[in-house]
Amino acid sequence: MRFVVEPAARGLRLSQYLFDRLKLSRTLVRKAKTSGGILVDGKPARTSLVLSGGEVVEVRVAQAGRVEPEPVPIQVVYEDSYLLVVDKPAGMVVHPVRDYVSGTLANGVAYHLLQSGGDPVARPVQRIDRETSGLVLFAKEPAVAGRLARELERQKLERRYIALVEGAVAGDAGTVDRPLRRVWGHPVAREVADGPRTPEQERLLAEAAAQGRTLREDWTAAGQPAVTHWRVLRRWPAATMLELRLETGRTHQIRVHMAYLGHPLLGDELYGGSRRLIGRQALHAESLAFAHPVTGEMMRFTSPLPPDLADLVARLDEG
Repeated sequence: MRFVVEPAARGLRLSQYLFDRLKLSRTLVRKAKTSGGILVDGKPARTSLVLSGGEVVEVRVAQAGRVEPEPVPIQVVYEDSYLLVVDKPAGMVVHPVRDYVSGTLANGVAYHLLQSGGDPVARPVQRIDRETSGLVLFAKEPAVAGRLARELERQKLERRYIALVEGAVAGDAGTVDRPLRRVWGHPVAREVADGPRTPEQERLLAEAAAQGRTLREDWTAAGQPAVTHWRVLRRWPAATMLELRLETGRTHQIRVHMAYLGHPLLGDELYGGSRRLIGRQALHAESLAFAHPVTGEMMRFTSPLPPDLADLVARLDEG
């Protein structure tokens, strides 16, 4: 990640500039400092250096766990020196996990970068489920990924989805503000945290904590805060098309919140949806909007409905 120090930063220590002006995390700066990855005008520099303005500052952090490049076809929507926006098809996992160690979107991105003559390393800033189609943002450098992750936490990275849900939704718009937690004993499912855990579950959680095992917030009775805004785009007797905007990004958030309203996604069998009309959850990551982490320019990207969802809409129109 490279920046030219603006004249207004004259007199600042390099550490102040990195933390206050560039909003880099202390963890990232510490890692870069330890590995000699903080450079000013091409030379390693101490963070106590007083800046004059006009210097070129670079922050480099070695990345662990590199993804193996594989010739997986990907559709690149946008690319520059720092970012990559990819339109993911349904059925593809974003990043290697235990059950999907190859053939993922990240494998294809690594191969694309290698073929372009660059470092085959990029990390997804946000992830979508395997069956969800649509836009995924990748950062090519750890510092860029860190800044975008913080924008995501501050709700400055706007994500909008299109979903087709079961039944005719009442009203034109609304918000679901309900925390989510893991379903006890299920490997992936989540639920709205409406009630306490059972005494036995609480005993097991307390036992784990006493043994020093870290407990994620989504295991607790209260769960993690989750907010989804929805707006009706179209209605049919058996289904409704919604636009959804996320304030938070919890696992399965849209799927659980829609099921909580009594309108699970079409095709989402895990949360009560039927596959009578479509063989996968009818969810599409339709748009991304954010300020570029380096230039500050506002960026907006959209993805049209993929063929299977467009075909579903056509069939609903036919009745």
